[in-house]
Amino acid sequence: MYTKLAEHSIFKRITAVLLCLVMMTVLMPQLPVRAQTTGRTVRVGWHEAPYFITDENGRHSGYTYDYQQKIAAYTGWNYEYVEGSWTELLQMLKNGEIDMMGNISYMEERAKDILYASLPMGTETYYLFVAPDNKEIQADDTASLNGKKIGVAKESIQCALFKEWTASHGIDAEIVEMSGAAEESLPMLGNGIDAYVTMDVYANLKKYVPVWKIGSSDYFFAVSKKSSDLLNDLNYAMNRIQDENKFFSQELNEKYLRNSETALFLTDRELEWLSAHSTIRVGYQDNHLAFCAKDPRTGELTGALKDYLDCASTALENAQLRFEPVAYPTVSEAIEALKKGEIDCVFPANMSYSDSESEGLVITPAMMSTEMHAVVRSSDKKSFLQKKRVTAAVNQGNTNYVLFLKENFPDWDMKYYENTDAALEAVADKEADCIIISNYRFGNISKKCEKLHLSTVYTGVNMDYYFAVRKGDTDLYSILSRITVAVPDATIHTALTYYSAEDVKTGIIDIIKDNMLIVMTVISAVLLVILLLLLRSIKAERKAMAKESMVKALNRKVYVDALTSVRNKGAFADFINDIQERIEKGEIIELAIGILDCDGLKSVNDIHGHEKGDEYLKAASRLICRIFQHSPVFRIGGDEFAVVLQNIDFSNRDKLIEEFEAEKRAICEAAKNPWEEVRVSAGIAVYDSKRDNTVNDTVRRADEIMYANKSAAKKAREAQSEQ
Repeated sequence: MYTKLAEHSIFKRITAVLLCLVMMTVLMPQLPVRAQTTGRTVRVGWHEAPYFITDENGRHSGYTYDYQQKIAAYTGWNYEYVEGSWTELLQMLKNGEIDMMGNISYMEERAKDILYASLPMGTETYYLFVAPDNKEIQADDTASLNGKKIGVAKESIQCALFKEWTASHGIDAEIVEMSGAAEESLPMLGNGIDAYVTMDVYANLKKYVPVWKIGSSDYFFAVSKKSSDLLNDLNYAMNRIQDENKFFSQELNEKYLRNSETALFLTDRELEWLSAHSTIRVGYQDNHLAFCAKDPRTGELTGALKDYLDCASTALENAQLRFEPVAYPTVSEAIEALKKGEIDCVFPANMSYSDSESEGLVITPAMMSTEMHAVVRSSDKKSFLQKKRVTAAVNQGNTNYVLFLKENFPDWDMKYYENTDAALEAVADKEADCIIISNYRFGNISKKCEKLHLSTVYTGVNMDYYFAVRKGDTDLYSILSRITVAVPDATIHTALTYYSAEDVKTGIIDIIKDNMLIVMTVISAVLLVILLLLLRSIKAERKAMAKESMVKALNRKVYVDALTSVRNKGAFADFINDIQERIEKGEIIELAIGILDCDGLKSVNDIHGHEKGDEYLKAASRLICRIFQHSPVFRIGGDEFAVVLQNIDFSNRDKLIEEFEAEKRAICEAAKNPWEEVRVSAGIAVYDSKRDNTVNDTVRRADEIMYANKSAAKKAREAQSEQ
């Protein structure tokens, strides 16, 4: 896949301008004008960053803002934004002055006044902050909080969590419940309160120091009870968003909240380690660009590791790091130096936990990642991955590649060679079948591969690179782990891309000079092909757009019940299978399955018609969704629904069943027509790993309980009618 690297690099720039001109002349006249859609206007609360942000150009963004736009894609809603503090907006929601608001943690007291969405929109974490000059409260001594005044937002979830935290740690502190927003309360640190508990996103980490993580909780969208008709559409949209992308909330968290990581502060112990060591000595492998190498002209470190260490040196909030890079010919030699105490850590290290334990080392979280390719004979490219017997050529002393092969391809044989050139020639001469190479390092050998008629095949496996540290150097390990969070992924990716290109610049120029006629011929041919492909792509794009519309429509039919808008039987099967897979992987999951059956549906259909029967089913669905509002609801049969109870609903399942029965009775008593009566029999079974071989066994038990309850209710009605 890299054999035409030189040609591709030179003509890519030449064709860019031509492509732009062609696309402008061909595509611009055909751009459709999208119709402005209209829909219901929903009044939503707008409060502080990073949930709602307006930049200098008036463009909006933010965690909640982006989430609301995704919801609007499924509901067609328009938004009217109402500004205020979070506390003010919550009261407005309770009063019905706004319709919907995000970022509300679940509390039973609040649930009396507002309606929560069935799925959380994210999870927030709370920390205890102190002023930078506070020396009395120490991170390694929770008892230092005794007698201190700790501020928390009044009637907030963090207030409840902090009370639990102090009780569990045996702390006797004075809790001061404050009415103002976090931005107003934090400046009071050292002037009225000693510490304050809030989310890290609200605290300026240069002014306030996080000491302890107090706890975390899910937070939700909620609607006013005066706008309860929005809830079904909101739940439907959030379920569809999860179906579309299970990691949507996590991606928003990475985008808007990750920069507020409290890991950017070193503890007192870590600061003491730094003061006792003038520098962090980093052993690295020489001649290993784009990752690391010793510059032959200056003798200094170059490569992505250099950029990483430069960024890491100033990334922490309360310390500046100094690194001393030391080059070694191979990783194995660097590891030996680490064991002798000549250096403090080694890069690049790639070890399993088992390998690192046997070496007496520990590895940090991954710093960099690379695709691993096999360099093979071009004639074997198509059949290589089907080979049953493979011999890989490996450089002597290349510990990382040896461990990578043992971990991912344990059946392969290995032959050792003095250097990469010798290994490549061994592959060409059929002494070996391949060598393993990082995608960022292929540029170093691309010219030789072309001469030897070698190509690359992606192995399907990536390799992560870490720092290796001596076991027992816990403070250094903690410091290095913190900087893996502090250094942005974009910095690493940019550095790897830059150094992989820099290392092959000369080779590309040589190829162009040697093959100028061929290069120009190829460029002309490619331009002609591109023009032809552009014409074909216009037609294909139109067909693709029509097909995409059809696929979206089919997806909705496949996973959503058209009558009630809850998920259907197919979605239920997928949901149960997903839970089963998580359990089989060792995850401990608390859940209960509820099966609910609409009594007398056939009678309503036969006597009053199917239209009235549909009204009966929709009324039953609304009741089920309203009571089990934190759980996914499915219609799994003509008159049968299922609910999967987890988290809050699982803990409150007995109370929810009581509420369900009470509200069902109230609806039936108020009904004027048979189809308005919601007579639903329910059965709930708790998953028990000792009793249930699979989650489907729990489903069957819930079904049996439901039918038993249904039979008992029928006998009770018959006995009552006889009286």
